[in-house]
Amino acid sequence: MEQQPGNRNYPFPPPEFQPVAATPFQRFVEESQNQQFRVSAMTYVCLLVLLIGYPLAAVYGAGEDPLALLRNINQTMLLVLLVSTIVVQWLIFLLNWGALYLEETGLAGIGLRGFRLVHLAWAVAFLLAANLVLSGLAWVLGQLGHPMAGEVGLLIPKDPTGQVVWVFVAITAGFCEEVAFRGYLMTRLRLLFKLNSWWLPTILSAVSFGICHTYQGLPGFIVITVYGALFSLLYIRTGSLWPCIIAHFFQDFSALFIPH
Repeated sequence: MEQQPGNRNYPFPPPEFQPVAATPFQRFVEESQNQQFRVSAMTYVCLLVLLIGYPLAAVYGAGEDPLALLRNINQTMLLVLLVSTIVVQWLIFLLNWGALYLEETGLAGIGLRGFRLVHLAWAVAFLLAANLVLSGLAWVLGQLGHPMAGEVGLLIPKDPTGQVVWVFVAITAGFCEEVAFRGYLMTRLRLLFKLNSWWLPTILSAVSFGICHTYQGLPGFIVITVYGALFSLLYIRTGSLWPCIIAHFFQDFSALFIPH
């Protein structure tokens, strides 16, 4: 049989090329649109603020008996507290935004892309399921001798001016906290350490989020930490921050209409 010059395998076909399967981390980078991600000094600054600085400031601000502080708060002090919260959270958002700019991914890299109506449906379904879970958890904690503190209701303003400010608090918390704890913290931990799963980012994000709410006491910390983990699951499932932002906003906004 005549052999073709320059091809020792002739007449046999060349072996088929077998592409290497992408790792879970590589799929995450592509699906989350973080192919252009570049680590910057601001990346580490943001992670330190969200994992250490902000939680420690919350614990320090709550003091040794945060519930006593809530019982003694008046409407003027409450208004100052709420406005301060708005300012701090938007400053943290600007810090995150600056880091995203330097990392060359923008807000799209944390799941803040086009809004769709299905995001609203996800938010409503999540609120119904999550509040059912959290109500059960609060009941169990109460049976164990750790009931939810009723003093938390004192954070809800009673006067019209304060209630308007509360609406802005709900908008701010819904947007800025989800950008920080779900969007930025979770994706950047995974990118920085090239993690193949969401387990570590979910745990760290939920605990950090819970510590920032220690003014609600130990039961409040536990419930909010679990709530943070549920928000993380929503984010992972949808791949978008919009359902988390919408659900978070309605959760806080609805507090105006719940008797305390």
